[in-house]
Amino acid sequence: MTGTSVAPRVHTGEELAELDHRHLLHPFTPVGVSEQLVIVSGQGCEVTDSHGRSYLDGRSGQYNATLGYGHPRVLAALREQSEKLMTYALLGASNEAAVLLAAKLAELYGEPLTHSLFCNSGSEANEAAVRIVRMYHAMRGQPERTTVLSLAEGYHGTTIAMSAMTASPLLWAGCGPLPGGFAHVPTPRCAACATGAAHDGCVVPGPEALEEAILAHGAERVAAFIVEPVLGVGGIRPLPEGYLRAVREICDRHGVLLILDEITTGLGRTGVWFAHQREGIRPDVITTAKGLTSGYVPFAAVTMTSTVAEAFAGDPMLGGLRHGHTTSGHALGAAVALTVLDVLDTDGVVANAAAAGERLCGQLAQRLGGLPGVREVRGVGLLAAVEFDSFMRAAQVVGACRAAGVIVRCEGTVLSVAPPLVVTAEQVDRIVDALYAGVLAADAAPPTQ
Repeated sequence: MTGTSVAPRVHTGEELAELDHRHLLHPFTPVGVSEQLVIVSGQGCEVTDSHGRSYLDGRSGQYNATLGYGHPRVLAALREQSEKLMTYALLGASNEAAVLLAAKLAELYGEPLTHSLFCNSGSEANEAAVRIVRMYHAMRGQPERTTVLSLAEGYHGTTIAMSAMTASPLLWAGCGPLPGGFAHVPTPRCAACATGAAHDGCVVPGPEALEEAILAHGAERVAAFIVEPVLGVGGIRPLPEGYLRAVREICDRHGVLLILDEITTGLGRTGVWFAHQREGIRPDVITTAKGLTSGYVPFAAVTMTSTVAEAFAGDPMLGGLRHGHTTSGHALGAAVALTVLDVLDTDGVVANAAAAGERLCGQLAQRLGGLPGVREVRGVGLLAAVEFDSFMRAAQVVGACRAAGVIVRCEGTVLSVAPPLVVTAEQVDRIVDALYAGVLAADAAPPTQ
């Protein structure tokens, strides 16, 4: 009927669960998992599921809801930009929000990181970074520099090329052949500790492993080294102090570009604007996503030095960068990112993350360290991990926390905690209380047959 509107049907929790089971594929989730959470709303650091149960989100969605849910300034920016212009492609044109965001990022990073390319996700940003460094070397007369090195336990996304950059078969088994031009550098952690085996002394590969890899492949063939300041999927493992400074020097010595993947760690997550700032270094290329728009809009950025960016003017085929997407620089995403950056700057969010992170990591170490089944507690800022002696124990703790109204994340034996950066001290205490009770409950539970 013309002129009438029909309200959308409201589905019950049971109906949503059935539709989910029948039609939705979940990333990295076994098919048919029972009691799948279906989240329908959120406010602040709390989310509500389809049955009306509320939870404290101790994982920020997927580490990306950094300002929490329903932030009024972000919602206002979304409304304003959508009414003004949802997007306009950057192919031979531009849009105001993308221009202003690129200028803002240049101001935030400072010289020489002055040019940005926008993408839709962290995986795409890292993929673009690889293309950029290879084309950069080609423009400078070194087309043989194509090999990109990465840490064996690093994680940079799920595209085919990014899958080739990790040693974990979870990302690439069954989807080969993988592209060439990628090689792994030993992760700076003790292999014996990783297995939980008893041993006399730790042997930790240092930055010299990078130099050995460069020389083994031939420095004239290596384009770049990409690394996360804190390994995310690799177990929330902060790199040793001084590691990034050393690899910066090694890369400079051999003409290798340094790419920093701050998809997870950037924009306040570790208690500073960017995790690499703790080491006082500058990368040649840096990638950001997740917290860039606080999860409100899919968006990512690849920011590079003027030296890298200006090399593309010499491309004989185009005279510019031969890479991009229809929605590169999407105006809605750029407008949200501008607002998120302003909120981080003016509302003391990064300072809150530092204080709340110190409280979180300190209490986790004090209360959980030494408990049965807890192998290690580690973290920096609002990015913490509790490593257990088995996957089963970690999964039991995750389940206990969920029953207590707190959502945390588990990958293998590592349980990660990364609440929104606006989390309060009381909410931090609630997370720690739930974890403590969950560990005790898991220890008292009868063994699974």
